Amino acid sequence: MIPMKNKNKVILAIVILAIVAIVVLKIINASGSAEQRKQPNPLVKVETPHRETIINALKFTGDVTPIQQASIFSKVSGNLEKIYADMGTYVQRGQLLAQIDTTEIYQQFQQMSATYQNAKLTYQRNKDLSEQNLIAKQDLDNADAAMKVAGANFEAARIRLDYARITAPFSGFITKRFLDPGALVTSNNATLFTLMDLNAMKIIVNVLEKDIPLARIGKKALVTVDAFPGKEFHGSITRISEAVDLSTRTMAVEVDIPNPEHMLKPGMFANVTIIVGERNKAITVPTQAIMRDSKGFFLFVVNDKIAKRIGINPGVEQNTRTEILSGLDGSENVITTGQQFVKDGGPVIIQQ
Repeated sequence: MIPMKNKNKVILAIVILAIVAIVVLKIINASGSAEQRKQPNPLVKVETPHRETIINALKFTGDVTPIQQASIFSKVSGNLEKIYADMGTYVQRGQLLAQIDTTEIYQQFQQMSATYQNAKLTYQRNKDLSEQNLIAKQDLDNADAAMKVAGANFEAARIRLDYARITAPFSGFITKRFLDPGALVTSNNATLFTLMDLNAMKIIVNVLEKDIPLARIGKKALVTVDAFPGKEFHGSITRISEAVDLSTRTMAVEVDIPNPEHMLKPGMFANVTIIVGERNKAITVPTQAIMRDSKGFFLFVVNDKIAKRIGINPGVEQNTRTEILSGLDGSENVITTGQQFVKDGGPVIIQQ
């Protein structure tokens, strides 16, 4: 006969097993019911790939500078007598810009001129005497040397006198004037003007090492500045430094832009787009249609209302569309909206 205490334990165990069995049956039934409930097919939008021209470009920023500019300075010291050009003045090549006081310089010129004339006369007299064998050959050589030295000093004085007239080395605009009439011009403040030719501008950009093979002389460039929204200036690569900067691993490339209307100004901040390639009739899809996982890039296409995953090789993105280099032939119906809810081989509903 089973003791009362053990009998109670057996009854308790049976009750617990019964409760567990009931819970397990409910879980199984609930799971089966969930599986039996039909999931709605995802609603998607589709689009046929476009054929368009894709431009492969490199984008940079840089400062606009003139191709030709110079600091105009005085090579002689003296008081600044007159100024004939001011900031913003357009000057022609050879035009007089300023005049340095020539009082002292002219006196030096007169002295050198007199010395040279005297040396010439002395040489000529000695030459006549030498032809008559009345003086030694050495005396004639000394007279010749003295004449040449005096001639060189005279030429230097003449050049210094010419330097007192400050002229423009090329045509352009005076963008800065540093001194006023009456100022003493010395070696410390000899710069008088900054002259810039605005007919052509340049922008130097730094091309990454990996893009150096793409940046070649003659490649076209588009330039935009904040001062003229929507306006594009056309230029091209004209010079390449041919050396990589070790600190930045970039190479300097110069883009020249014709500027006949003088719209571009030195110092403007510019956005530069260098066109390095162009492909016509390229297959493109909306960028949002492209997905990526551990296997790579892919998208979904629809065939008979069944979704199919297609692996692709994307190219250049342009205006919210991305070029497809491989994977599509252009006739597919690509899912562009709702693709995140689609499964490979699953049915879909196409939104009309």
